[in-house]
Amino acid sequence: MINEQLAQISNLALVVTIVLYVLALIGFGADLASSTQRRSDARLADRDREEQEEARTLQPVAVGAADDGSGVTADAGGARPAAAGADAEGPNGQGAPSQGTMSAQRFAFVLSGAATVLHVLGVLTRALATQRVPWANMYEFATTSTAVVMLAFLVFSIRRTELRALGTFVVGPVLLVLLLAQTFWIVPAAELTPSLQNSHWIYIHIGVAIIATALSILGAVVAAMQLLQARHERALVERTADGEQSPEHWGRLGHVLDRLPSSTVLEALSFRIHSVAFVCWTFTLIFGAIWAREAWGRFWGWDPKEVWTFIIWVIYAAYLHARATGGFRGSRAAGFALAGFVAVVFNYTIVNTVINGLHSYSGL
Repeated sequence: MINEQLAQISNLALVVTIVLYVLALIGFGADLASSTQRRSDARLADRDREEQEEARTLQPVAVGAADDGSGVTADAGGARPAAAGADAEGPNGQGAPSQGTMSAQRFAFVLSGAATVLHVLGVLTRALATQRVPWANMYEFATTSTAVVMLAFLVFSIRRTELRALGTFVVGPVLLVLLLAQTFWIVPAAELTPSLQNSHWIYIHIGVAIIATALSILGAVVAAMQLLQARHERALVERTADGEQSPEHWGRLGHVLDRLPSSTVLEALSFRIHSVAFVCWTFTLIFGAIWAREAWGRFWGWDPKEVWTFIIWVIYAAYLHARATGGFRGSRAAGFALAGFVAVVFNYTIVNTVINGLHSYSGL
């Protein structure tokens, strides 16, 4: 029996969640914009200061510089040394918020936390309304997996605050998936189809698949940022080797990358995320084969969903092997991770909606 009131509450909660994610995305974007402006201003100030010091060293120093009795001796040009700390900046650079004020990043992070709580509430009320697990179709799979993505991001960001700079690149894809779910994949709350009823494997197999998909999304974001950060770092090293001062690269995007952790830190984080994701994809295959034996009388039947899940597993296995091989660390290994994510997207969209198979979701 479907509880229509709880179903409506679930839909409303997810709509409000989307609004909060939009505001959080604006906050993270504003934080990146203000930070890049502060860093650009600081670099220009450093460049001007270096030019002034170079010009001052070229000027002849006056013999017996005058002392006006204040204890501070003027230089050859009559200028006094700047007071200590006069040009000091706040912890976040020029224009850093004073104590007691909330930065754009912290505000966006708090909004993301509130949106995630409401997101989880929407998923749970959907489960209560249907009296079953909230992942029986693409709409529910999307809402549940994106909730897991945000929970994972919040957990990582609480432990390592520098990872909050990735907020724009995590909230953006989550918001996109939710918008697609609310626009194209939404279906009324309904009971399970007969083929899915009376089977405990829907809890185990699809539950593990949701975790695997969520970790693949988060890992792909980190891997993409790793690739960009690695190229940015190489470009800065090359420009510095040429003798240029205050090297700039990629304009505002370069300033954004300056805020992110180094490529080695991102690579290590991507490896940890994908390692867990690979284990989840492994059990997704195993549990799926066991469920197929119970439902269809065979462990493997070359169904499109089975084939593409195996392809995903092979690509992530290649990524972990490449990561363990010295010659394929860094950007080369990250390429395998992104290839695996492309396979995940293809499996979730094209295979589910275009290619007919035994795994086709109901209600589409």
